[in-house]
Amino acid sequence: MKTFLHLFDNTIISYIYSYNKKRKNIFFLFLFFISIVSGFTQEVSATFDSIYKLPEKNIDKLSLYNNLFNTYQKNNDFKQLGLETYELAKKVYKQSIDTAIYYNQKAIDATLKTNPIDSCLLKSCYYNVGFYNKRKKDYIKAIAGYKKSLTLKDCKNLSKGARKHLPKTYFALASHFFQNGDYFTAAKNYQKSLDLTPPNEIGQMINSHTRIGRSYKNMRDLTSGKKALYHFLKADSLYKTLSDQNIENNFIFYNNIAGQYAQNGQHLNSSNESTQNALKYYAKSIELAKKITNPVLLEEFYYNLGITYQTIDLKKAEQYFLKSIDAAHQLENNFKKYTFLGLGITASLNKKHKQAQEYFLKSLVYFLQKENITENTPISDKQLYTVQDKERLLELFRSQMENWDRMLDESQSTEVAKLMIQKAKLSDRLITIMLKEDLSNSSKLLIRNLASEIYILALEACYSINDIKNAFYFAEKNKAILLIQNIKKNSTSIDNTPIIKPTYFSNPNLISILPFEEINLVENEVILHYVMAERLLGKVPDAYGIYISKSIKKIFKIADTDGLITNIKTLRKKLDTPFVTEEDQQNYYNLSNKVLNTIIPTEIQKDLPNKKLTVLGDHILNFIPFEPLIIDKKLNKYLIEICEVRYDYSLTFKEENKNIIRKPSKEFLGIAPIYFDTLTSLKNSEKEILLGKKYYTGETQTDKNTTKQNFINNATNYKILHLATHANASDSIQPWIAFRDSKLSLQELDTIKNNAELVILSACNTSIGKINQGEGVMSLARGFFKSGAKAVIPSLWKTNDKASFYIIATFYKYLHEGQTSSAALRSAKIDYLKTHTDAEASPYYWAPLIIIGDSTPILSQKKYNSLYILPLVIIAVIIFFIIRYRRKMIEA
Repeated sequence: MKTFLHLFDNTIISYIYSYNKKRKNIFFLFLFFISIVSGFTQEVSATFDSIYKLPEKNIDKLSLYNNLFNTYQKNNDFKQLGLETYELAKKVYKQSIDTAIYYNQKAIDATLKTNPIDSCLLKSCYYNVGFYNKRKKDYIKAIAGYKKSLTLKDCKNLSKGARKHLPKTYFALASHFFQNGDYFTAAKNYQKSLDLTPPNEIGQMINSHTRIGRSYKNMRDLTSGKKALYHFLKADSLYKTLSDQNIENNFIFYNNIAGQYAQNGQHLNSSNESTQNALKYYAKSIELAKKITNPVLLEEFYYNLGITYQTIDLKKAEQYFLKSIDAAHQLENNFKKYTFLGLGITASLNKKHKQAQEYFLKSLVYFLQKENITENTPISDKQLYTVQDKERLLELFRSQMENWDRMLDESQSTEVAKLMIQKAKLSDRLITIMLKEDLSNSSKLLIRNLASEIYILALEACYSINDIKNAFYFAEKNKAILLIQNIKKNSTSIDNTPIIKPTYFSNPNLISILPFEEINLVENEVILHYVMAERLLGKVPDAYGIYISKSIKKIFKIADTDGLITNIKTLRKKLDTPFVTEEDQQNYYNLSNKVLNTIIPTEIQKDLPNKKLTVLGDHILNFIPFEPLIIDKKLNKYLIEICEVRYDYSLTFKEENKNIIRKPSKEFLGIAPIYFDTLTSLKNSEKEILLGKKYYTGETQTDKNTTKQNFINNATNYKILHLATHANASDSIQPWIAFRDSKLSLQELDTIKNNAELVILSACNTSIGKINQGEGVMSLARGFFKSGAKAVIPSLWKTNDKASFYIIATFYKYLHEGQTSSAALRSAKIDYLKTHTDAEASPYYWAPLIIIGDSTPILSQKKYNSLYILPLVIIAVIIFFIIRYRRKMIEA
């Protein structure tokens, strides 16, 4: 029967199809008949085979195949459908990979509907998911396919094939990320490739170790450098086990190892161990270089030597860079952009500033692949987009600015300062383009490191010519870059969520810096805006401040930042404990006054009394509150005693956050878990949240009701959220807030929406977090802002129960009476200082709670009710007396 059908199909179908393609209806009816009969065979049908043997390409016969497949679909013949769509995918992949993927997926869907499932066919389909997508260079889907294939019982020896292809696919995926400058993700995937490589494939293991090393090398920080060196040394040791070695490969290994030792040493000198190791491997490379004729290898080798000698011998550095260019004079590659950049940096360090700029421009020619570039040549965004290595281009711009900065140190020049500002604006455009690209957060952090340095250099230029307008822009943009995180938000609409969501924390495309001209301050309002950043090589941070009031606008530079950092660290330790002796107290007064005088110039201090001060901190300045700093050393008067202090991230964020429309349905939610599964009990926490309920309508949750999920479900409904619980923003893995059953991480907090006018985090160090270079202080307070809060009161260190209870109770009283949240917190602290003396008056007790964000009054429904009830009572009393009076008159 099967043979007959096969012969019959071949003859009749060919005849009908070739005789008249227009007679499709007759053909499809015949096809339907054949498919029903051949369906009984449960193999690839004679009909399918006959279509395949028609002279046209399979891609041109899809309508015939689809008609057959539709017949199977109508008959619920999923086994035949799965088998033949799988076969068709195999037959068309060379003509159209997307078509193959489509039919292979139909095969999977059909096979999953069969009972029993043909596991071998299913395994084959998943294997081909890997094969087809790898061919398409969609490596992530390819990896998923191979992995899925390996979960099924082996057949056709497919498991061996999947295990062979998986490491190669990871390797290809890693190479894609490497080429796009995402070295962190590249290293991760190269490592996965290495982990899956069989131990007998030494060559592939060597290649993976080398690529992992190169990925870590490009991250250019000490921790990554150590990892890079490990993998380079591992590759070298594996290579030595091979019998077939050659000079060029040995040369490459020695060059990589030497260069990494040099990079890890950072500031190399003749007695430095890293320097000695670097020079030892370079000496081996130099011996081999005499036998090497490959100009590409020699170009990179001499470049590495130039980089190494930049910190120990500038003359030799220049010689090796020139050798690199000479070795590659006949090459058409683009590596010279790095060599000329190295020559420029070397000339700048050697105080040959004009020559340095000439080298930098030559480097720029290779980056942009455009001749005749001068400093005034306009560069479009389109040109910046097309640059392959944008990160190194950004380094070139920074190096140019550093060269001009060195010129400013030697002699002040308005022209040079303007060149720096112009270059900073070009860098700013490039930074925005880079942050839009699909890189890992870690790679973006590296970009933000460079960006932060550039904005600092720009501030130096602005400071030198007193350009307050551009200084403000660069300070604000620096903060914006520090705060950007690409957290994907749930787009599902939720009732009572903010109508305008904060974008400042989420998307670089939407950053629009507040223009300086639009800063509107009232007479008693002043702003202190700080910017601080560390250089990549670990140099002492530069620091600048901008003071803005109605009448004063001033940029100032903070002197002795090294000493400032030391003093702030010491001061912070003193704040963490109460005074024990008078000597402790006096030492604190002296040190805090010294810190205040360092960060606030004397002429600005004179303008602060009776003002509302907003502090926009940065870097280590975020680790101390300003209120307990001593402003009057003779009277030992705290800053809080002369002015009201609040904090914010930046003016741009302040304006954006203020414009969010919040519509909470309820007033107050107090949460006090009291007991925890793994943490110590907080038996007094319930008393604290009852203070809020005393003045505001709402509810409190304690003990078993205080689960993480309950908070997530209810957070969006309340005007005031008060959390009295455990927390830790300094957790090395992930900052968290504790609930009865589990911890809420900072990452989870980012995804929760709230409508809160005020969030009170009465817990341990909820504002302090890890300082990531170029990213600022990570904190739980910031997490609440990202989810919609208008203002947050966090703690900077572990609070004292008794003092915290007093301050929060008084705070709620003043807030209920109509004071702004900032004024109410200050009033509460002032009251505490008036009613406590000696050790109890230590800043440790009263200073940890600060307010960040917009400070506005929060009127309660209870107060509204009392305002309405009192007149009604008075009216009722008057009516009572009138009625009583009339009765007496009538009786009389």
